[in-house]
Amino acid sequence: MMNFKWSTYYIIAGLLFFFGACSKQPVTLCVLETSDLHGSFDPSVAGMAGYIRDAQEEYGSHLMLFDVGDYLQGTPAIYYSGHVDTTGKHLCAAFFDWFPYTAVTVGNHDIEAGMEVFSRVYRQTGVPVISANIIRKSTGEPYFIPYKIFTVKGFRVAVLGLVTPHVSTWVAERLRPGLTFLSIEASAQYWVSHIRENEDPDLLIGLFHTGARGGAGGPLGKENAALWIAENVPGIDLICYGHDHRPAIHSVVNRDRDTVWLMNPGARGRTVARAEITLFPDKSQVRIQPVLVDMKDLPPDREYMDDFSPYFKLAHDYEHKPIAEILHRMESNHVFSGPCSWVDEVHRGQLAMAGLGSDILPEVSFASALQANSVIEEGQMFLKDFFTWFPYENSLCVVEMSGYEIKDYLEYSADQTSIINFDTGAGILYTVYKNRSAGERIEIHAMADGFPFVPERKYHVVMNSYRAQGGGGHLFNGLGWDAATASARIVWESRTDMRKLFMEWEASRSPFNPEPLDHWQYK
Repeated sequence: MMNFKWSTYYIIAGLLFFFGACSKQPVTLCVLETSDLHGSFDPSVAGMAGYIRDAQEEYGSHLMLFDVGDYLQGTPAIYYSGHVDTTGKHLCAAFFDWFPYTAVTVGNHDIEAGMEVFSRVYRQTGVPVISANIIRKSTGEPYFIPYKIFTVKGFRVAVLGLVTPHVSTWVAERLRPGLTFLSIEASAQYWVSHIRENEDPDLLIGLFHTGARGGAGGPLGKENAALWIAENVPGIDLICYGHDHRPAIHSVVNRDRDTVWLMNPGARGRTVARAEITLFPDKSQVRIQPVLVDMKDLPPDREYMDDFSPYFKLAHDYEHKPIAEILHRMESNHVFSGPCSWVDEVHRGQLAMAGLGSDILPEVSFASALQANSVIEEGQMFLKDFFTWFPYENSLCVVEMSGYEIKDYLEYSADQTSIINFDTGAGILYTVYKNRSAGERIEIHAMADGFPFVPERKYHVVMNSYRAQGGGGHLFNGLGWDAATASARIVWESRTDMRKLFMEWEASRSPFNPEPLDHWQYK
């Protein structure tokens, strides 16, 4: 009799499960992705806001809206909200909550804003912040939620967040105290397996702040690993990625012969990535149809404009604060033609300001133009012009280098085609021979003050903190240093960011004349 009761129970349970599965119908989701907004929450994204709101009206609870990082840096407005007006609701938190987003992950420039800023933003927003490979050193546990399960019409959607681990070579320890960053490849392998085994999701989406391929390498693993993960980590259905600012749609076949889709919307809200996803009850297939949608000609959403107008007014007043007068026009792209005022004025300021108040004064300066196609006109310079000149929150660092290392650094730089990685030097007189083979392009003739340049000697070299931490590969790939060596070679660092230092310095010299130094030449 007992056996009959239990067998009847199992039969009934099996029938209930069967009929429940049969009654579960396919469902279509819409996934929208933004990335690398870099503080562009101004009227330029009002058309995008309207597009997202239209999609929300069309799909309702079947729409999932994600951002994959780098939103806390890039405009005067976002800097003002993070570092000047520290009492009100942060502009970025207000933006995320306005829609609201389904979830966001963390980018390297969000960490660069500093723990005080990003912690405030994440406290103020009601949107889940997901990232699995940012780890508390004290506990070894993820600092953020590693993943989150969302349920749509009975279907379980897992969302996993990851960030490029090279944050630790670009962002000073004081801005991320107590945090370390694990390999994105190893973290993807661990967490995808964990989610599949423990959560049994119908769909697994990755929110990965990492580019497609390339970039820095070394012990931390790949900087840009999205395609590698898609090919080598089975279990992911869709990867929403960013970081490299290159709008793209990819599909790859992974090692289990499953198709994995990837989409990247590019930067600053000019494009939105969109995927129509159909889920089926028996999990036999997931149908994904991704596209990129251009936001250029969309009309601005009036409600967005009205709701954010107080932020726009504060930002306008802040960024139009007059700072100094400049006597000549500067263009960033001129750096590839030879000595130019855009970079040489940076050299001039770095050599004048670094190490003040100490006996560690720089003899050599390295700097690059930090963004292409940028111009600062002759006349009044406003605060916004300094954000064009210095788009990132870097400090100044003095690094100890031998004369041999200075030459090798410039040899590495001579091969760079990206404007942010093409460093020039000052404080030394040298020639770049374009037609010579790699390793033989640089000849250093003397110090700019007339003293001999001695390869065996140690010099104090000033550069920005991104470069001093290993960013761009000049120290790691060019000189063969590791992160520990780079850290040990920093003998001085400013407590104030470069942009503020240069605003104060140029204001004290106004009107200033940014003439080229002519410390190097092409042959």
